Amino acid sequence: MSEHEARGATAGGVRSVLSLGVLVVAAALAGVLLLREPGSDLTKLVIGGWIAALGNVIGFYFGSRSAGS
Repeated sequence: MSEHEARGATAGGVRSVLSLGVLVVAAALAGVLLLREPGSDLTKLVIGGWIAALGNVIGFYFGSRSAGS
């Protein structure tokens, strides 16, 4: 087992699981807020922040992939 693997999990696999977990939690939070208080300022702030963060993640992902190629 190399030092880059922990208990058989590769770094990419761990990163994928963590990313998926963050995405599921954020989507669940946004869904709950949209169902309970669709017009509140908190809902607008959370949804706007989530969309901005998702855009940053997608931009970083594709930016780093094109720079590494």
